[in-house]
Amino acid sequence: MTFDATDLDKAKLDPASVFHAPKDVLCAPLSPEEKKSILVRWEADAEALLRATEEGMLPGDNRSPAELLRAVHEAMLSLERGPGGHRR
Repeated sequence: MTFDATDLDKAKLDPASVFHAPKDVLCAPLSPEEKKSILVRWEADAEALLRATEEGMLPGDNRSPAELLRAVHEAMLSLERGPGGHRR
């Protein structure tokens, strides 16, 4: 996967428009800080979607906001642990 500045800007605003799943961010040729920034945004988006569904609004796609939030947290934990699987 090649990544340019436009892709990075787009991913920071709307991660789901660039990545299929939060774990895909981990494989992107980005710095750990850039990956974390994208995942933090995705976390905020998932939390907002979760609040909206709790208020009776259905998500536009059929994804569960709770499952998406869990996937984001798993990706963040993997990023924090680094390639060896240990906390940094």
